[in-house]
Amino acid sequence: MLILSMIFIAATVYYLTIVPLQSIDLRPPEPTFYTVEKVRRELRDFMDAKFAGKTDAKEFHFSDDLKDLLKHNPDFRYYMIIGDEELSSGKPPIYYDKLHLDKLDAANKEFDNSVLCSYYMKAMDQPGNHGYVQYNFCNKQRYYLEFSGINKVEVPIPDNLWNFYKRMVLGTSVNLLISAVGVIIITATILLFNWRLMNKLAQVAYSFDPKNLNRKLPEKGLPHEVLPLVQAVNEMISRIDETQKQHNFFLSTAAHEMRTPLTVLRTRLEMLDDGPLKDKLINDLRRLIHLVNQLLRLMRIGGAKSLDKEIDLVQCCQRVVRERSMLAENAQVTLQFQPEVESYVIPGDEGLLEVAIANLVDNAVSFSEPHSCVDILLHRDGVLSVRDYGPGIPSDKVQSLFEPFAKFPPNRNGHGLGLAIVKAIASLHSAQVDAENMENGGAQFNIRFHSQFKQNPSQ
Repeated sequence: MLILSMIFIAATVYYLTIVPLQSIDLRPPEPTFYTVEKVRRELRDFMDAKFAGKTDAKEFHFSDDLKDLLKHNPDFRYYMIIGDEELSSGKPPIYYDKLHLDKLDAANKEFDNSVLCSYYMKAMDQPGNHGYVQYNFCNKQRYYLEFSGINKVEVPIPDNLWNFYKRMVLGTSVNLLISAVGVIIITATILLFNWRLMNKLAQVAYSFDPKNLNRKLPEKGLPHEVLPLVQAVNEMISRIDETQKQHNFFLSTAAHEMRTPLTVLRTRLEMLDDGPLKDKLINDLRRLIHLVNQLLRLMRIGGAKSLDKEIDLVQCCQRVVRERSMLAENAQVTLQFQPEVESYVIPGDEGLLEVAIANLVDNAVSFSEPHSCVDILLHRDGVLSVRDYGPGIPSDKVQSLFEPFAKFPPNRNGHGLGLAIVKAIASLHSAQVDAENMENGGAQFNIRFHSQFKQNPSQ
């Protein structure tokens, strides 16, 4: 630990003193770009503050620094649209109509529930008249910014190496170096007072045979300070053992399931003679490809995932309904999506969530009678339900529906992996999935989400 701490300090010093010099560029920016960017940054900061509710000012005021600059630019003008509010320097905009952004804005307002976004930005570099235009309409957030009339620009002050270090290095390195020294002192203290405990724990660890996962680290005779760590390791070993058993079972079952279509494909290739047989081979090959894709999807779900991206379940459901509408129409089934909230945001993987919802919708459509409906409901408490009006689920099959290769009825097309994928995706998102028969016929599948970032009730 002491050696690692010393390496940490050396790496910190190298990172703070040497690395910055390798990519440093002390050349001052081009004056026109520097001036336009300086003005744009102040205007955008004001717009962002308005969107965030940090200010309700009806007028924009430049900083003292920019006031001096704009005194030498009497033709300067600006125009802003922030939501439904307009602010300007008292002069009408130049580029809003000229670039036909007014027409684009009007079109976007008609489709403000669309997932499409419009974005435009351009620096207006004309001799003696520099400016900037930026337009955005996305997720119901609308803003427009233009300014022009800059003909006298500000020359930035050249930087030097010492100023760079004071600004970028010394401002952070002192605290980091103090922290590194503190880490060394704390680590040395812990090692000094727990050296005996570490030796005993090492002896216990050496007694463990990694090839025998049924065995656990012994917990008797250990100091109380170390016992929680050993118990946590034993719990981890139990989970690894269970995961390994499930993994082995899955691989063996998948291999067995794939053997049959491969055998059929090989037999028919040997018998290949005329046209109808080729059609059968194409169907078998399509079935095999579908199976392989599902197996790969399950393996992808089981891998490490970072679920720190915000996903809107309402938008996910809307996309699935649009994509599955043709499938439902061919089956003479109507898809109905009824959210109780305008948005329900959770951390997750957008692609996997849409796969889970699509699998539930496909399953419901396949069991629905012609001229019936499939209802997709998103409740305000985070329960996503897909309900059909088909024959329902036999009571003895409800608990096993989500197991890999479980099919009902057994002669039904497919491989029984669709609902298993739904369960795996739900577990990845800390959600539960279940199925139930409804009193007036049909079945309902539910994914119950718990964690949420934002929930906006429908108006």
